[in-house]
Amino acid sequence: MLSLTAEHKTRLKRINIIRLLVFVGLLIVAGSVLFLINNLFISFLLAFVISYLARPLIAPLERAGFSYNMALILIFLTGISLIGFLGIWGFPLVSHQISNLQSEWPRYSEGLLTLIENIELKIKSWLGLNVELQEKGKTKLLSLSQVILKDLPSYLLQAVSVLLLAPFLAFFMLKDSQKMSKRFMLLVPNSVFEMVLDLQYQINRQLGQFIRARFLEAFIVGLVTFFGLSLISFPFAFLLGGFAALTNLIPYIGPIIGGVPAVIIAVVNNYETWDLALVVSVFLVAQLIDAGILVPILVARIVNLHPVTVVLLIILGGQFMGILGMIISIPVANALKVTFLAVYEHITQIKNGNI
Repeated sequence: MLSLTAEHKTRLKRINIIRLLVFVGLLIVAGSVLFLINNLFISFLLAFVISYLARPLIAPLERAGFSYNMALILIFLTGISLIGFLGIWGFPLVSHQISNLQSEWPRYSEGLLTLIENIELKIKSWLGLNVELQEKGKTKLLSLSQVILKDLPSYLLQAVSVLLLAPFLAFFMLKDSQKMSKRFMLLVPNSVFEMVLDLQYQINRQLGQFIRARFLEAFIVGLVTFFGLSLISFPFAFLLGGFAALTNLIPYIGPIIGGVPAVIIAVVNNYETWDLALVVSVFLVAQLIDAGILVPILVARIVNLHPVTVVLLIILGGQFMGILGMIISIPVANALKVTFLAVYEHITQIKNGNI
């Protein structure tokens, strides 16, 4: 009887090892596919975000009498209709502003080079340092000119393909989420089943709260910036508002990056001091609303990371994946933090004989 028990334990251990290897192998394969296929990672990431934004809307519809699938269909049909309406309204505006930017870019490029040259001369006269800002500026502007004047249409087509694919991926993520979760848990070894189940719940809850809060925060900041710039008749208000919303997803340095293009445009257009102050004040008001109202209410309690850690993570994310890496570095770090704490607690309980 004892030999059978020992044999049974050995077999279970072997099965658990095989399941763990299959589990890790599938994760590696899935991750490789996402990164190797062009734009698939961005589409998947956006679908991930959409699924978390849509998830809280399902439960109220189910309580109202709709089935899960009907609630999901209703949410996505409403979302697609809203996006379609915004597209009909916003596409001509975006197209017009991009066309104006392309036609006026040579003037802005020349003005920016002059601005860089003046800054270089002031640094030399004030500090006595020989810096080569102008040469570096020319190199950067040439690459930026290539993007704006030649590559922009192809980038827009790629963005449209991503935006079309992401909602379909999000729909099937939500539709089959319970089935995928069960199949995922079947691959998890019994020894860590409870830990992984609790970890899945914690990560889903924290990521969901973080994504919804940050995107609502960015949307409001972009909206305030757009209306503020439109109020003072500033050029490219829609594009600059969208850029401010996107960069606001990057903690600390994002708001500064978001305001730089508007200040450069104002300086190149030779705005008077008062007009330049108005432009800056639009971004300051948006950030005051963000820092004073939105962050304390929406974000402050979700991610418990030290500011120095956040800055280092942003720099690290930027080094690996550019702006996208800067945006996703914080939620990824938070998920890793939750995972590390759960694994550490599990190992501690094993050592103490509680499991």
